[in-house]
Amino acid sequence: MSRSAFLAGALASGLLLIGGAQAQEVVKIGAAVSLTGNFSREGNLLKNGYAYWEKLVTEAGGINVAGKKVKVQVIYYDDESKPQSSARLTEKLITEDNVNFILGPYSSGIATATAAISEKYKVITMTPMATADSLYQRGYKFIFCPAPLASTTLDPMLDMIKKLPTPPATVAIAGPDDLFPNVFAGAAQKKAEALGFKIAYNSKYPKGAVDLSSVATALKDANPEVLILTGYVQDSIQLVKALQSLKVNPKIIGFAFAVGIPDVLSALGPASEDLIGVQIWDPAVKYKGPLVADAAAYVSGYEKEFGGSKPNYITASGTAGALALQLAIEKAGSLDPVKVRDAMLQLDVETFFGHVQFDQTGVDKKASAVISQVQGGTAVPVYPAEIAAKPVRYPRKPFE
Repeated sequence: MSRSAFLAGALASGLLLIGGAQAQEVVKIGAAVSLTGNFSREGNLLKNGYAYWEKLVTEAGGINVAGKKVKVQVIYYDDESKPQSSARLTEKLITEDNVNFILGPYSSGIATATAAISEKYKVITMTPMATADSLYQRGYKFIFCPAPLASTTLDPMLDMIKKLPTPPATVAIAGPDDLFPNVFAGAAQKKAEALGFKIAYNSKYPKGAVDLSSVATALKDANPEVLILTGYVQDSIQLVKALQSLKVNPKIIGFAFAVGIPDVLSALGPASEDLIGVQIWDPAVKYKGPLVADAAAYVSGYEKEFGGSKPNYITASGTAGALALQLAIEKAGSLDPVKVRDAMLQLDVETFFGHVQFDQTGVDKKASAVISQVQGGTAVPVYPAEIAAKPVRYPRKPFE
């Protein structure tokens, strides 16, 4: 279907808001997310984040478009964790369901497929859980990400380490040979060297490797003061167990993911103590903003809505992405995608999630991660200083 045919059909069905002067009865938003398949756990969490935003907007009477409250309807499809399915469903949402905007899928690989569709039809897509730098280097004009990109995710961790009273001098980096781990590893080395650290080791192991004793042996020989693991949860757990077995004890062990998740704490037990990790949002942040007053309000409201389930960075990023879209619509006073895009680029606000200010590529240039450390069996934020619940413990307690 051509863009002109799509617009004609949308106009015929009364689905477009023209110049902000005439308000439609409902703003339709589409979301093809992974409810089954490899990303089903993460996809359902992301959907919950979107759904919670929809609930809050509905309770507020809708989105304020040119002085009139307009109701919101989010239409969901299951992309089965497949890029091709997500792209097909995104096109269906735009051309058949006549949605005005898209809330994106989980994972950069899937979002790369859907972004091309939304770009084709000039329909804005919020991509809160697609943080691969390459997606925002393609010249797309209608995708926006409210989270820090992969290449900058580990920057706060290295900044924190550099600011320690007696900072370490050597850094080792290890992770599987895969897209995201490789992005993390390359960016971490570049940042570490810029801060004056010496790279004692930077090597990849095969994706899916189970026995990582050889990697632990190489790390023992390198004897770094800081070890940064860029892998996924399960392989990183196996590597820590191998380090523990060989009594390899860097002063800091950091992960490119949140260390407070049950998988890490239950699998490592006492060995998880003093490990540090990075996440794009933490309930301890102290930002304030519209719709959701602050992190505390988000946690309590979300738990009430989802039967006591606690929100995490995935759900929060989904809510934050949808909220940023809402703020741009209200600023534009229109549903015209070009006007909303222009308004998105003019946003400079604070929300419960953090600061929002997009650059021309659709990246929130003020987004940053939170560093947490396992202390007393619970992950607590230790950086940045303004949200730290406790000071970072350094050096870490050696493995028993």
